[in-house]
Amino acid sequence: MSRSHALFDQCYECGDKKFHNIWQAFDYQKQTGHFPQYRFDKEFIDSIKNIKRPKNLSHQYIKNLIVTSLKKLRSQHKYLRLALGGGTDSYSILKYCVKNDIYLDEVFTYMVSIDHNAVRSNIEYLPAINYAKQHVGTTIGQVSLLHPTIKDYECVFEKGWLKNPNYVRGSQLPGRITNAVSRWYNKTNFPLDESLTIFGLDKPHIQNIDGKMYWVQTDANIADIMGCKNALPLFFDKHNPELSVAMTYALLENSDTSMSFINYGSQTKDKRSKIITSMGLESTGHYYIDHHLLGKSMFDNQSIKSLRAKKELIKLNRKDIINAFKKTTYKCIKEYGDLPHALEIKNQISIKAVKRFSQKIPIYQHSFGS
Repeated sequence: MSRSHALFDQCYECGDKKFHNIWQAFDYQKQTGHFPQYRFDKEFIDSIKNIKRPKNLSHQYIKNLIVTSLKKLRSQHKYLRLALGGGTDSYSILKYCVKNDIYLDEVFTYMVSIDHNAVRSNIEYLPAINYAKQHVGTTIGQVSLLHPTIKDYECVFEKGWLKNPNYVRGSQLPGRITNAVSRWYNKTNFPLDESLTIFGLDKPHIQNIDGKMYWVQTDANIADIMGCKNALPLFFDKHNPELSVAMTYALLENSDTSMSFINYGSQTKDKRSKIITSMGLESTGHYYIDHHLLGKSMFDNQSIKSLRAKKELIKLNRKDIINAFKKTTYKCIKEYGDLPHALEIKNQISIKAVKRFSQKIPIYQHSFGS
């Protein structure tokens, strides 16, 4: 199947304009007063409306739904690629492909370090990468490790780099500068118009409004692939809506539902392990990976991976890149700090865009609403 359009459609809608970059949308908001709304894939939204709660919410049943999607996608595309982030989501997809003889033409990971031999900076990815390498020649065609280069980092010297969708999409101010998904997912020898790139970018979320539960998604992670052609976040497959619905009910039944926003990351560590299994996924076997002890941070420039990338730049005597990134941060604070619902700012050195919510779908006892 050959495609040239975005397989999974999402954008920021601001008045009569659509954007794949929140910083462009902020500029238009300043010009017109229109508020940037997060628009999630409409076909997917329509597909989950009125879907009944599966009678079976076992780990194996939801796992089978994931495998069903993978088998169908494999049959529909000449080349199938997996973006391997190393965490439970993409690791589970990788493992299910291997165990069910679903051939992956390419498994690829965007690494932290410029140095190809660095271990500590890339340690979060290594267990999944090593597992993938064991199956090259059978269920996997090739494993590609994509390292940033100094040239990649030097985009920070370009005027308006943060507003350039070639460098940044979604709501990111990428803490490692080069780690925006749209910059590296298409670095492949396979023709993109004949390929599908699968991501395990996010799990379903739930919003609690006055005790009533709603399926919802935010732009915090999944928006990174806005406008990326032939890219699919697997757990939001519009042709297998029962998967997302089942994962949502599994989350609901194993979480602290007193919270206003319910997702994997909002739960206590003891609940997270159960949620991973209940949503049809599997542990990586490494506590520090399952619980995001190396990768996640409220502000991306403060994550351990970002700090290690910064340390490498200092070692390479490239503080000028770090300083240019700081100037970008200061400029954002100056331009958007007073814009309503735009930035969260910490100590004038760390910022992120305030998360935006998609359309909400009511969650009832026996089915989703409309």
